Amino acid sequence: MTSEKTYITKLIPITRMDCPTCVVALERETMKLNGVNKAQANYITKTMKVTYDPNLVQLSQIEAAIERAGYQVAYKKYPSIGSKLKKLLQKEKPSKVQTISDSDFPGKILHASKPVAVLFSSPTCPTCQVVKPLYVEAAEDLGEKAEFYEMDISSSETWRRYDILTIPTILTFREGQVKERLTPLPKKEEIEKALST
Repeated sequence: MTSEKTYITKLIPITRMDCPTCVVALERETMKLNGVNKAQANYITKTMKVTYDPNLVQLSQIEAAIERAGYQVAYKKYPSIGSKLKKLLQKEKPSKVQTISDSDFPGKILHASKPVAVLFSSPTCPTCQVVKPLYVEAAEDLGEKAEFYEMDISSSETWRRYDILTIPTILTFREGQVKERLTPLPKKEEIEKALST
């Protein structure tokens, strides 16, 4: 006698999902879970339809995957922005990641004497806010071996020259040439490896 898989389909409302990039990040993070058969996000309706086996994965694990990608489940209660801001201000310390502008780009990136990473992001992108702490950690781990920069695509034009179609995107450079392109949710180890090889 063979045991048949029993799948449940759940439509999950998600807040702060505003662009096609969000879809890729959410689907990829959710599909990593053992037991998820299908994950289909829609940024127009701000929902994600997930088909999963309840014997292998729980709804709470799927919700946690959505939160890891930087988004919130609409029916859950989260801490207020004020309390998050208070925590952030208490922990603030100098960052190894510098913000860069279009005019600084050639001198600091293309003529750098060591490997360089540039995080192309936006302050309104939830996935970017998830990647940024990992990026900062990689910068701290590598220390003086590499330079780390962040460029806000909403106030710059350089990203257009490098075909940045989704954010966050991390480009690594050596001797003025792009060596690696990492999107949309790279691990800290992947960032460090891209700069070490």
